[in-house]
Amino acid sequence: MRQGPVVLAAALALAATAMAAPALADPGAQAGSRPPTPAPSPTYELPSPDFSPSGPPPPSPTVQNLAPTPAQVAEPIAIASADLRVELDPGFPRVLRYTHLASGATLGGSAGEPAVVLNGRPHTATVALSGNDGATARYRLTFPGLPGVALGASIGVKGRVTTFRIDSVSDTEAFRVGTIDLPGHDLVSVSSEQPGAATAFTRLDPNSTRTADVFARVAGDTAPDAAPVGATYAIVNTDRLAAAIESNSTYDRPSGVTDRDAARFWHQARKDPAGTVTVGVWSGQWTYRAAGSPFTEEAPWAKVVVTPDANGDETVDWQDGAVAFRGIGVKALGAERTRDRVVIHIPFNFSSQATHPFLRTLDDVKRISLATDGLGQLALLKGYQSEGHDAAHPDYGGNYNRRAGGLKDLNTLLKAGKGWNATFGVHVNATESYPEAKNFSEQLVNKDAKGWNWLDQAYLIDQRGDLTRGTLARRFAQLRGETDRNLAVLYVDVFRPFGWVADRTLAELRAQGWQVTTEWSDKLERSSLWAHWANDLNYGGVTNKGLNSQIIRFIRNDEKDVWNAHPILGNARIVEFEGWTAENDFTAFYRNIWEHNLPAKFLQHHKIIDWNADEIVFTGGVRGTNRNGRREWFAGGRKVLDGGTYLLPWQGRHYHYNPAGGETTWDADRPMTVYRLTDQGRVPVGTVTPVGGKITLRAEAGVPYVLYPGKAPKLPDPGWGQGSGVRDPGFNGDRLDGWRVSGPVSVERNDLGHRVARLAGGAQARLEQRLTGLEPGRTYTASAFVEVEPGKTRPTTLEAGGQAVTIERSTAKNYIASDEKHDTYFQRVKVTFTAPGDAVTLRITAAGAPGDVRVDDVRVFRREPPGRVETFESAEPGWGPFVKGDAGGSFDARTHLAERHEPYTQAGWNGKTVDDVLNGDWSLKAHEERQGLIYRTLPWTARFEAGRAYEVSFSYQNAQADTYQWVTGYDAGGASVETRRTPIPERRTTATFTERVVGGCGDVWVGLRSLRPEQAGADFILDDFSVTDLGPAQDAPACGSLELAPASAAFEQGAANDVTTTFTNREDAAAADVRVTLEAPEGWAVAGDGTGSVEPGGRLTTTWKVTPPADAPYDVYDLKAAVSYTVGGVAKTLTASVRVRTLPPPPQADAYASDLEWVSADNGWGPVERDRSNGDTGEADGGPIVIGGRTFAKGLGTHAPAKIRFYLNGRCTEFRAFVGVDDVQATRGSVRFGVVADGVERARSPVLRAADPAYELVADLTGARYVDLVADDAGDGNGNDHADWGEARLICG
Repeated sequence: MRQGPVVLAAALALAATAMAAPALADPGAQAGSRPPTPAPSPTYELPSPDFSPSGPPPPSPTVQNLAPTPAQVAEPIAIASADLRVELDPGFPRVLRYTHLASGATLGGSAGEPAVVLNGRPHTATVALSGNDGATARYRLTFPGLPGVALGASIGVKGRVTTFRIDSVSDTEAFRVGTIDLPGHDLVSVSSEQPGAATAFTRLDPNSTRTADVFARVAGDTAPDAAPVGATYAIVNTDRLAAAIESNSTYDRPSGVTDRDAARFWHQARKDPAGTVTVGVWSGQWTYRAAGSPFTEEAPWAKVVVTPDANGDETVDWQDGAVAFRGIGVKALGAERTRDRVVIHIPFNFSSQATHPFLRTLDDVKRISLATDGLGQLALLKGYQSEGHDAAHPDYGGNYNRRAGGLKDLNTLLKAGKGWNATFGVHVNATESYPEAKNFSEQLVNKDAKGWNWLDQAYLIDQRGDLTRGTLARRFAQLRGETDRNLAVLYVDVFRPFGWVADRTLAELRAQGWQVTTEWSDKLERSSLWAHWANDLNYGGVTNKGLNSQIIRFIRNDEKDVWNAHPILGNARIVEFEGWTAENDFTAFYRNIWEHNLPAKFLQHHKIIDWNADEIVFTGGVRGTNRNGRREWFAGGRKVLDGGTYLLPWQGRHYHYNPAGGETTWDADRPMTVYRLTDQGRVPVGTVTPVGGKITLRAEAGVPYVLYPGKAPKLPDPGWGQGSGVRDPGFNGDRLDGWRVSGPVSVERNDLGHRVARLAGGAQARLEQRLTGLEPGRTYTASAFVEVEPGKTRPTTLEAGGQAVTIERSTAKNYIASDEKHDTYFQRVKVTFTAPGDAVTLRITAAGAPGDVRVDDVRVFRREPPGRVETFESAEPGWGPFVKGDAGGSFDARTHLAERHEPYTQAGWNGKTVDDVLNGDWSLKAHEERQGLIYRTLPWTARFEAGRAYEVSFSYQNAQADTYQWVTGYDAGGASVETRRTPIPERRTTATFTERVVGGCGDVWVGLRSLRPEQAGADFILDDFSVTDLGPAQDAPACGSLELAPASAAFEQGAANDVTTTFTNREDAAAADVRVTLEAPEGWAVAGDGTGSVEPGGRLTTTWKVTPPADAPYDVYDLKAAVSYTVGGVAKTLTASVRVRTLPPPPQADAYASDLEWVSADNGWGPVERDRSNGDTGEADGGPIVIGGRTFAKGLGTHAPAKIRFYLNGRCTEFRAFVGVDDVQATRGSVRFGVVADGVERARSPVLRAADPAYELVADLTGARYVDLVADDAGDGNGNDHADWGEARLICG
């Protein structure tokens, strides 16, 4: 799953939203039956997950337009079961009529003989009836024009199910049968002559603001269909019988109307000369042998189930057909487990950080189990392989995340987790591959087809070839063979295809026993049990959520979690706490279980049998209502849910939850013991005894309870830290079991539900534990997350095995989004030691001083002995001595430890300009990073003592000049000051960087800064990092900062432009004789006075007037500032520099905006594109500009919010453009365009949406010096807002 540009919108208020209203083919179709509930109002849009072609859709497949040949059958043959008599054509395998034997009611079949279409072409068939045993009739089809080609077909009936099947296919080398179509081969039909005749059709549609369901009556005035219409589910009925159809149809190469499983079935309304309208339904294409495949597929089949009233409501309609469909429908593997998977969560590892190693996840599973009294869990491990999420796809097996514990710890998690009612899945990708993957090759991928580009550039897999070669199956078989069977589920990410590629993929996974979940609810629908975007209301937007079909949900509500919220049914949701999309709130995660998931799962234990507007009836005596906006549920005649409060029966116990708290009364027939649920397990509260058949429960607001008839079973012992070598490493137990403590030490739980050890300020406080099971003579690292209260200094020492490291202050913010501690000052502190024996004491001591110290996530792991140089070969989590800086904030980094896989990761392959790995097997790679500080050292990872000099050295390659700087800085007084920024030149072969650093002024650090946001191709690789002590320094560093800030990045020639310098004194004494100077290029005028004295912590700010010559060429120029001052008689200096541009020349004649240089450009996603639509984050990665099917060769591609400024100097009179949302956004996106001249709006478009035609925008610019082209998000978020300016043109002269 991807994270950009995705609208992480506020939680959508769908809890009270009804299933979207169906589109009625006839306004009177539903008269007297269940009216659909209102549709939700659309709010946020989202990025399309699909590659949408531009231009009009392709035409309907001509093969399905081949009308069947009318054929009367004088002497039908019949087959029969105890329930049905089925009349057949002896001259072709087709159904003529169904008769329900108990009632005599009938349904129609086919009125004509279809063409037989093989490989897309019709072929004349000779048909012979080869047998009829009364239950099955068999036929043989031969083809005079295709010698040696034959089909064996049959139609059989069992119970109420009739099955059409192609039993055998004979072909030749000269003609291999690939696909089979039987256009107009009606397997069932209803006609206007049958009372109550009606149809119900739907497709796969994840847009929660509408429905794909189409319900219609069949009457004499029903308009015939000019061409067949596709459907994914199909049901027909009369007032006496209903029928549903299922098929293993799959299209070899679906496109247009056959894509998206939209033509699994075809249906068509036809009117005969007598005026009778008949609607017939037949199967879509079957693929017997896919193009390029050496093997054949399952024999083609289609089934029709016929039923009278199936739900006991004394009415026959589509719902009876839906009930009957469950007996013939293709069912996803594991569907019966869905109802028990109450808690789904995503432990997330990313960019080499291993923030959620496997054994920590085991502790989280145990904590959830204790807190829910053992409710079922499904933990989907994102980042189980290689360096974490989106690394080394598609290495499903054989390349496990060693920083998270590797295969051994993964299997410990899987095996132990089973005892805590947890099943596990892993996130996999069968669409893209990364060059570091062991399975990456030029045979696997199309090296010219690029995919996701975050940590590395991915390439699209040849999915058909991957299937036909058997390599996909072999990779999954490796994962299956290496892991415990409790790894049962695959989260198949970013999977887009439909048809044979999708269905064959599912067949391979099913054969190995894998259950399937997906990113999007409409993908892999036959097997998907859960869809991420449907369940995560904060991810994406309302136009790509759950399947919007009432028909599908009626059938499969208990089998899947792919639904939108509904006022009676609700829906299961995922609220994360393990780092996915930076979510870290365990409290919100826990609340979601009780408010949404457990109620939804209670209903999923029962199948829907009758669905009305304000009431749904289920099997097992359960019904739910929604009247006057209040939801109530009943089970066995007793109310079990009232609004948001409930007492739900669940597998021998009851769960009680009252979000508002207080007393509630419920029906009960026995005494029950009440327990309050906590993350330590059940806590007894008391016993309730029925009085008059009722009990009264008193609840704390938002606190869950569980009730048992009698005494509850004994709580299991969690054994925190199982397999990790540390007892309770995450302080999950309230009693600090396994730890010896002295001083003020306790376990603290904050508002987010995070548990840490708190070493309170004041007296010395200590945690210690004896680590056992070590191998004498081996090297180990012990580590812990530590935070000294920000703003305080309190020496805190971590020691083990005779080695120690001390942290005095926490000054570096944690920016790792996948870490629950992001935006705090927790950082990992580690000590490496050689085990003297089989046990050592791990000790964490906070000295006696003010300020709390917090500790969490203690780990110990074996490693190779470290050297003086950091080579990044260790399996420790993180980036060696570096931690993430502020580039991008607490968002997923674009830096990770890159692994060698020659030749694909090295310079020269497919245009790569630099090596991903410089030395050994691993290097630290920053890939097209965001602007800001990418990474930096900490005082305990690279020590720079005051008064001593050091040499910092590393090997590097840098793909582009002017993209990265090496930074020296220090932390002091709550501020982080950068004292030196050294530009790193372009180097496409390995070079060595060295720089002298003097300690002082505060906690000194070094790091890497990115100058350009997500610059395409800007890769920086670092290896062999070292810090060498050079001894006492003779020079003292300047403790201060000098900032240089131009008011505008573009300077107007001949005019005074403002530039501000700010000197901040961070010395311990006053800075005297302060003198700031500003140097500009020769010929430029500079005016300003920057002199004075500055007290400690004070600032001297100077505004300068900088005037370039009137004839200064349009170019980039350097401004350099310097400050000199004295402290205690010692002279010190600081410098700063900045680059500015002069204004581009104004247009001299009419010009396209894309041919002009702009003054500035801001864009909501990636760069503004010239003569292309907005693409991804790189330059020139967009497609053609297409609006409403119209292509523009010239123009600008932007993404809202966007603003592009041009300098006109009064030379232009008019601006013209054709604006709109680019067609790459097929159904999503909403933008408003404007033209602003010298701060005054001159033109504005209405809100334009995807598929709208281009809107001509014209603005009068007479006299304007500047013009801004503005695109905003129309107030509903900027997901999918690709805003095109077609033929954007300035009229000048």
